Amino acid sequence: MTPTRFVALLATALALCEALAAQTPQTFQFAVSASDASGAPVIDLKPEDVIMTENGARQQVVKVEPLSVPIKLTIAVDNSTDSTDALVHYRTGLTGLVEALPPDVEVTFITIAPQPRTVLRPSTDQKQVLRAINGFGPEQGAPRFTDALVEFSQRLQKETRDRKITPYVPVMLMLSTTSVQQTSYEPPEITKAVNFLVTRRARLNMILMSPRTGQATSSESLNASVQGIVGIPVVKATNGRYESLPVPSRLATLLPEWGKDLAALHLRQTNQVRVTVERKQGGELQNPRIELARTGLNGQVTIDGFLP
Repeated sequence: MTPTRFVALLATALALCEALAAQTPQTFQFAVSASDASGAPVIDLKPEDVIMTENGARQQVVKVEPLSVPIKLTIAVDNSTDSTDALVHYRTGLTGLVEALPPDVEVTFITIAPQPRTVLRPSTDQKQVLRAINGFGPEQGAPRFTDALVEFSQRLQKETRDRKITPYVPVMLMLSTTSVQQTSYEPPEITKAVNFLVTRRARLNMILMSPRTGQATSSESLNASVQGIVGIPVVKATNGRYESLPVPSRLATLLPEWGKDLAALHLRQTNQVRVTVERKQGGELQNPRIELARTGLNGQVTIDGFLP
């Protein structure tokens, strides 16, 4: 791990550092996600393995403890009748994605036509998840892409009032066509929902397709659809992933690839450590530098365990 990598990452979080310093001037905490040369997580770090300095002066690391911030995945699919031809590709691709996930990843499954409907409530039972993926069908009515996005945000907003919920990274995977959609929400409500997703550090991963198998459409046309105009900026703002697919058959290989990437993110998120430092002086952090004394490690530093 190169020290400059750690310094750059910490600098992006200094606004949060100031807030923490105001609450406990002498104590500072941060999270470290470390891995060895093979990429395997390293969570047996001890206080002597972490070096933090301010203005060149070494600070005392008093505690290093495990920190897990798992991902939780919500899958939303466009099941309008225009998607009928694509359903077999949905099922093949999503099956590969789910099978690539670690068994402890919680998955929620919803359909979005004629309105967002929860087919499977949050579950870590992969058999139930696969049953939901293979059990839904096309329904009459326009898809409600925007409604699904807004209501995902609203669900997360409600969770903020529940102190029993431990920190996690919300990830939404949207499989959408460019079929004419309907929405129940006004622009200010949509803006509020999107802003909260960014604040909450949620991620939107989105795949946008032509509505019918034989109807190949350019990526430019897909991106210019209402779904593209609404979704692409949200993907960028939440550090998510986006693909436009002229034909849905690509889902069979693309979704398992995304599943492997989500599995890798979950592994890193759940294998971190929280480091507590007793500083020699209070106030704002001054020129912080964080390194690992143990050689051969790579890693990232965040304030709260939400990796970029």
